[in-house]
Amino acid sequence: MIQVRYPLFLLVVILSGLAGLGYQMVWTRLLTVSLGHEMIAVIAVVAAFFVGLAMGGFTLNRFMRSTAYPHHWYFGLELAIAFWSLMLTQLIPLYNEWLPTLMGATPSALRHWCIAFGASLLVLLPATFAMGATLPAMERMSSMLWQQSGTVAGLYGANTLGAVLGTLGATFLLIPNLGLHTTQWMLAGINLLCALSVPVLFFHQTRSPTTTPVALCAPATAPRALILFCSGLLGIGYEILVVRVLSQVLENTVYSFAVVLAVYLVGISIGAGFYQHRLSARLGASHAQHQLTLLLSMTSVFCLLGIGCLWLANTLYPFLLQGMGSGSVNAILAELMLAALVFLPPTACMGALFSHLASHAIGGNGLGHALGWNTLGAAVAPLVFGIVLLPALGAKVALLLIPVGYLLLAATRRNTEWPLRLRYGAIPALLCVGMLLQPVPLRFINSSTHSRVLDYRDGIMAAVAVVEDTAGARHLKVNNHFTMGGTASRFSDHRQSHLPLLLQGLPESALYLGLGTGITFEASQYYPDLHTTAVELIPEAIELMPHFGVQVTSSAWNNSPTIIAADARRFVLASDAAFDVIIAEIFHPSRDGAGSLYTREHFSAIRNRLAPDGVFCQWLPLFQLDLDTLRTIIRTFIDVFPIAQLHLGHFSLDQPILCLAGFQSAPQYEANWLQQRVHYPPLQQQLVQGRLNSDFALFGGFLGDTRALARFAGAGPINTDDFPVVAYQAPRFVYQTQDQPSARLLRLLQALAPLRGSLLPDAEAATEFGRRLQSYWQARDRFIEAGHHARGSQNIGQLVASSKAPLLDIVRSSEDFTPAYRTLLMSARGLAREQPQAAYRLLSELQQASPQQMEALQLRQHLFGN
Repeated sequence: MIQVRYPLFLLVVILSGLAGLGYQMVWTRLLTVSLGHEMIAVIAVVAAFFVGLAMGGFTLNRFMRSTAYPHHWYFGLELAIAFWSLMLTQLIPLYNEWLPTLMGATPSALRHWCIAFGASLLVLLPATFAMGATLPAMERMSSMLWQQSGTVAGLYGANTLGAVLGTLGATFLLIPNLGLHTTQWMLAGINLLCALSVPVLFFHQTRSPTTTPVALCAPATAPRALILFCSGLLGIGYEILVVRVLSQVLENTVYSFAVVLAVYLVGISIGAGFYQHRLSARLGASHAQHQLTLLLSMTSVFCLLGIGCLWLANTLYPFLLQGMGSGSVNAILAELMLAALVFLPPTACMGALFSHLASHAIGGNGLGHALGWNTLGAAVAPLVFGIVLLPALGAKVALLLIPVGYLLLAATRRNTEWPLRLRYGAIPALLCVGMLLQPVPLRFINSSTHSRVLDYRDGIMAAVAVVEDTAGARHLKVNNHFTMGGTASRFSDHRQSHLPLLLQGLPESALYLGLGTGITFEASQYYPDLHTTAVELIPEAIELMPHFGVQVTSSAWNNSPTIIAADARRFVLASDAAFDVIIAEIFHPSRDGAGSLYTREHFSAIRNRLAPDGVFCQWLPLFQLDLDTLRTIIRTFIDVFPIAQLHLGHFSLDQPILCLAGFQSAPQYEANWLQQRVHYPPLQQQLVQGRLNSDFALFGGFLGDTRALARFAGAGPINTDDFPVVAYQAPRFVYQTQDQPSARLLRLLQALAPLRGSLLPDAEAATEFGRRLQSYWQARDRFIEAGHHARGSQNIGQLVASSKAPLLDIVRSSEDFTPAYRTLLMSARGLAREQPQAAYRLLSELQQASPQQMEALQLRQHLFGN
């Protein structure tokens, strides 16, 4: 029976850890829907989870130490966790409806923190409180089963191994396939299995033979509690800061965070297991003091080595990617290997350190007391390191405080002789000083050789940089990955404002969800009657807008805009204002957290904020999307907006973008739409610059209506808060080798062309304007196809030879479609120097193809005199 009991008990310990970490991931994801993705809200949820664990450890510590029936307690704890987790499947959705209203659209930082922390603590407390006492109960159960103490390190290691499985299982298996709601049911089932294992394990045993654990050393003192608190603080602080720096190197998908967290936990588990098998036998008082000083010093040293590896991360990661090869699995393994270099050695020491402290706490104030102090330190760490130290000191200095902290704990041990302290502390102290004096900051900005970094901020949400290239163009880089526009894309960025505003016709109010550089938002200043509000998640992006010439306090604005640093989704839920136009900037779908901005619930909340004749535009980066993910987003969108359209933002083949527009009521477009609405001269000038100064240019990007989009998207899953399809589907794009964006654009056009329908009402579609618009769309599709097939041309001569005939046919087919005409003009100008005869023939043919346009004739006369 003993042979069966041991693996069964070990399995229970592992499963308990699996469920606990799985819950943390699910609940954090669910609660941030209403509390927001601002760092202060995310940290509040994590802190509330840890505080609940600490409260359980402290409060139930006395009962766990003295009870003769620890298995009864454990049975009840697991049942309580299972019961409350099932209750949360109903409570959290209700919470998410109520909390945004309670918090308001623009709460102060203090109010935001208090509500986020208090609400999370309250709703999670019954479960987290019970979780905080499960490990002490399991330690007493182990002593009861095998009549021996000193197993806490092994139990802690096994429980943490379960947390690894919970991290990976929830991310790669449960949530993508079952959704968050069903995942909670699965985890509750695991808790129930753990509870039901108790009668099997204790079939012949009803009472603990020992009610008071044997003391292993002196009772825990105040300094020991301080070490427990600080080890939790420093350990989680190291995780937070390293993850933040790695976010500038890794792909930042939901899988990136999961593998990094899993490696962190694996190191803890390895350290605890090593301590159990190699060090736990040396539990005398003299050995205990020596071991503690040694473990603190070793943790300091290995944290420094991890920081050293972190400095090389931007070089190592491409090397690992190249060595692993292409594909999602290999890319994720490369992320895992890099995380292992940075995390495994220091976290193994952290695991051994806590095992040592916990083992010696059993005979003192108790394991629950030790867990409580350690978890309380972990609860404070995100606030101290993520909110305060990182923005104030930068990543390098903030990270170096971690090994310094461990070193100070070792140096201030009263029962350790000074020669021993010096022997163990000299190396890490010298390494700390050496790294601190290094002139190279711990930041990564991938840019060309001669580019300049004009500004850099280690902000609360992200690392943000303004980079100027050799041509003088400025770009905003977030976490070294996402280039959020720049001065070189002003043409495209302005169109992202003009198109939805003009599709509405006469907007008086507009809400922008996301700012980036602010250049898109800047275009709204040319609408004289428009009142604008903009919401940006990253505060540093707002501060850096002047680098891109965006001055929201300038007198050029007819109406002063309102800029709010907040989570777009939370703001939409909390606001009670109505807007004529809502514009959602490009959100990179593969980035962890962005998927929630493409859910049915978010689109529904936006529709509730639209005026009766309002328009919502969701901009989509086709250059960062595969068509399967695009289909999922479109299916979700038209489920909320039965009147929808898809427009092409511009004709770029390298970075095509799409405007997915939803309408409260069917628009009645007609000829002279712009002429009847645009009378303000500065706006007219801007539309000329943006090539949106005609109805054909405005409506020329139309790709399909709701019927066409529904047939293109087909049957499939909807992206919801419960079933976050996009968050787990979109990362495949960044992990795999993709075809050219122009190829995806061409496939999209070919799929939608037969289904397109008409943008105009039936009566207007039958007019001359309607027929010319149909010709424009056909010319546009052929133009993009010709551009895609000509991309392999090596020089201007080959380009003209391969594209001249189809482009001339396009010019003949639509007198209103000017991009083909302009392309041939530019080709002739470029060809004139090397092949003047070919340039002359091209201009002559272009003049014959469209005699009503005079530019070809004028250029020919300028270049050749006739």
